[in-house]
Amino acid sequence: MKDQILGAWALASFEIETPSGTRRSWGQNAHGLLIYDKTGRMSVSINRDADAATEDKFERIFDSILFYSGRFEVKATEIFHTVENASNPERIGKKLVRSAALSGNELTLSSPKEDFGTAHLKWRKL
Repeated sequence: MKDQILGAWALASFEIETPSGTRRSWGQNAHGLLIYDKTGRMSVSINRDADAATEDKFERIFDSILFYSGRFEVKATEIFHTVENASNPERIGKKLVRSAALSGNELTLSSPKEDFGTAHLKWRKL
């Protein structure tokens, strides 16, 4: 699968599946870019519209950004992202597991089930 995921991908959808099984969008106008290169480096950046209800400007901006980069490896249908830089410093140094499914020019990545639920991101090859 590694050779098939190399390159740049545009975010098609980002949904959160809650522990009860309902799905909701991560936010309004979510858009992003995912890059895997042949040397084993990766980068992902995602933005959404800032929540106008949040009064603090910097909190609004920070809450609308998701970014991390580092190294990746592929094992069967799982991709492991080892985080070196991130918008959330708590992710730095962690290995994030993503279940991966390829269908034509679409890549679907899903996180493991966490407290908030499961993240499902669909990417289209650029």
